[in-house]
Amino acid sequence: MEKTLVILKPDAVRRKLTGAIIGRFERKGCIISNLKMMTIQTETAKEHYHHVNALPFFKDMISYITSGPVVIMILEGEQIIKMVRNLVGKTSCIESSPGTIRGDFGFHSFENLIHASDSSESAEIEMRRFFPELF
Repeated sequence: MEKTLVILKPDAVRRKLTGAIIGRFERKGCIISNLKMMTIQTETAKEHYHHVNALPFFKDMISYITSGPVVIMILEGEQIIKMVRNLVGKTSCIESSPGTIRGDFGFHSFENLIHASDSSESAEIEMRRFFPELF
């Protein structure tokens, strides 16, 4: 069974959308094997977003993801990475289709509610980063 990591970002928590978003995953049949709420520390955020550290919005991205609590989950299921990415929608909420999480709940191009691993390799790295106690 495949696993992936999902982060409900500070805007999703602030807007009280966590239950609605988690419910979508549950209704789709995703198995939530681990879940926790935390505030991501700056160093962890920099590690998580290292792939965009040269871009002009990097500092804003770090400020955003560390601005409040997040909900972090490991989801399991058949082809879970593809399924979750389809449920989440495009990176930009403005470009996401209705019926996706970002398309239905998002309204900002940068604060986009949710992160989902984009590959099995990324999922493994991210699960180790946010759930080190499991490894």
